[in-house]
Amino acid sequence: MEQEINNETSTLSFKPRKAVIAIILSLFLPGLGQIYNGHHKKGLLFFGLILLIPFVFGITRMATSFYGFLALFIIEMTLRIYIIFDAFKNAKLQKEYILKPYNTWYYHVAISIGMLIVLTVYDMNSVLGVQSLKIPTIANSPTIQLGDLVVADIKAYENKQADYGDMVLFSHSNGQIYTYRVVGLPNDKIELINNIVSINGKPCNSKFIKETTIKGIPVNEFEEELPNGKKHLIYKFEKPFNIEKTNFESTVIPADSYFLLGDNRDNAADSRYEGFITKDRIKGQIMYSYWGETGIDRMNISFTER
Repeated sequence: MEQEINNETSTLSFKPRKAVIAIILSLFLPGLGQIYNGHHKKGLLFFGLILLIPFVFGITRMATSFYGFLALFIIEMTLRIYIIFDAFKNAKLQKEYILKPYNTWYYHVAISIGMLIVLTVYDMNSVLGVQSLKIPTIANSPTIQLGDLVVADIKAYENKQADYGDMVLFSHSNGQIYTYRVVGLPNDKIELINNIVSINGKPCNSKFIKETTIKGIPVNEFEEELPNGKKHLIYKFEKPFNIEKTNFESTVIPADSYFLLGDNRDNAADSRYEGFITKDRIKGQIMYSYWGETGIDRMNISFTER
């Protein structure tokens, strides 16, 4: 009997799991390190959790708030770190791992391809209902600043219409995504007088705040109040780049369109250049920033209130 056991043991192929490989595989695809260790169910469970958590945040719309977005980041990072640690720990314990028929390089490549296909089909932005982007211009200063990392609610207008003061994403005619402020709604009669908006024959209340500079250019900072009472700051250059765009005659906005302006009134390729923006071109609403070029002071700044 002992002879038979020894013979059976000798036919088994032992190959310890390497912790470094388990870590690398986990970094490449969460759960793959566990599969390498022979823990298939655990690996697929971890991979599924990575996909499920954003889905839950998307259903609850939690990611549209800064603290919800922060909670998602912390949970995802904590889970990923745990997955890597679990793969490392169990690989160290597998000193006498018995190779299975599926422990081949082509099996792991096939599993990796399958996971990558799932991740390719899985659109994180659509699942979460938000999109993160970096602001590349000063067109909306002083409200949104150059280099701000902001989050937009891409489902904001599924059940409502854009309103005065909303900072919206829209598709520009050049194919890129721009963001400006809604200052005119469908069927409004809009006019611009010295860079101050007038709606339906009534100029918006404006108040001078201070003289300042932006990128070394002297500007005057004003507070403008739109018809719904929403107030925001704007910049007016002391010497406008294009004096012709600081004023335009009263124009009726088409029923399916909006009029958008940058808060940095003399340095924005907005509706004065692009024309009216139809509803189907509006892709979402800027909600908040979570970082910026100046660091933590640009964290958790809401753009729905300014």
